[in-house]
Amino acid sequence: MRKYIISGILLLIFQVFHAQINTELIKKNVTENPQENFYKLLDIFKVNPSELTQEQLNQLYYGSKFLKLDYTIGNYNSESWTFWKPAQKRLSKSKAEKMLSEAESKYLTNPLNKSLLDDMMNIYRALNDNQKEKLCSKQKDLIIQTIEKSGDGKSEETAICVLTAGEVLEQLGNLMRSGPIGGFDQKMKSLPDGTILTIYKIGSREVFVKLVGGYFL
Repeated sequence: MRKYIISGILLLIFQVFHAQINTELIKKNVTENPQENFYKLLDIFKVNPSELTQEQLNQLYYGSKFLKLDYTIGNYNSESWTFWKPAQKRLSKSKAEKMLSEAESKYLTNPLNKSLLDDMMNIYRALNDNQKEKLCSKQKDLIIQTIEKSGDGKSEETAICVLTAGEVLEQLGNLMRSGPIGGFDQKMKSLPDGTILTIYKIGSREVFVKLVGGYFL
């Protein structure tokens, strides 16, 4: 009896920490009622992200892939070697002051980008704005937590869910570092909501990764 109780507890813990992301439902929610299922959550995330439950964070983060935002990850990538370049390392107070207004405008439009949050932390650090730096750090931590809790990557049903092709490759990197390299195989398939499932296999080790919403940004 004790064995079954322990097994049940372990299963419950797994379900709590690796609840599969229902991307089709998230897309439906955000498409039918974006105000309630995205923008309201985004407003909370901007000022007090810790108030959001994990379910709300899932809806917000993955739902962002199914809306046309004014500043996307693609926009950020196109400016990463121009506008954002000074903020990708330690910068002077004067450079931070010059960037601040435009940087904050982009950040407040879409604070769901880990790389952008890193840049904003560097800007706020240069300006000695500890409160805003800590806010960006908390936002990034919650995004990382959301990805980590999306799945364990051991099956299609519990695939790790990410938003960018770079994050898909990060999971391949993790798999490569987890043991010997040899016998590499990769499979991909498209799911009904546009999500792309990638299965990386190295020897007997494999990881399942979902690129939510596909490659568009």
